[in-house]
Amino acid sequence: MTVTQARDAEIQAAIDAYLKARAALRVVGEKYPARMGGNDNLIGRIGEFIALRYFEGQGRSPRKVGGGHNSTNPGFDLEEGNARIQVKVITHENKRGSSTRLKAPWTEFLLIELGSDYRQSRIGHLWEEDHAKARKKDKRLTEFPTARRSMLGENGLIARYGKVTHAEESP
Repeated sequence: MTVTQARDAEIQAAIDAYLKARAALRVVGEKYPARMGGNDNLIGRIGEFIALRYFEGQGRSPRKVGGGHNSTNPGFDLEEGNARIQVKVITHENKRGSSTRLKAPWTEFLLIELGSDYRQSRIGHLWEEDHAKARKKDKRLTEFPTARRSMLGENGLIARYGKVTHAEESP
C-alpha cells in the first residue's frame, strides 16, 4: 500500500466510524425518544441528555418538550412544572465561542460546554429572575442574549448571576 493509499484508508476509516456513530445515535433516539430524540442537531440532542442527567442529579425530573420526538419548541427544550428550560451547547470546535440567541419563554437556561474530548467541561445554569436582576444592574445586557462561552468565565453573566459547575463537580 502506498503512502497515499494508507492516508486515504485512514481518512475513510475515520469517516466510516463517524457516520456509524451518528447512525447509532439516531437509532438510540428512536428507541428512547424521551431521552435522546429530537431534530437533526445531534449535538443538541446530546446536550439535552446531559441536561436531563444534570437536573436528575439534583433530584429534579424534567422532561423533553414534545416527548422527545422530532419536534422543536422555539423557547425551551425541557420542562418541569412551571420551569421552561432552554439548553444550548458550545463545543471546543466553535472558535467564536457563541451559539444562538435565547428565545422566549424560558425560566431557566443551561449552557453546556463540551471540551476537546467532547465531554462536558462546564455547565452554566441561569434562572430568568437572576437574569432580570443582572439586566437591572447592567443596562447593556439584552432580554434575549446570545449564548456565549464567555458567560461561563469568571466575569461572565452566568458566573456572576447564576451557577457554573465544572465537569469534576457534576453528578
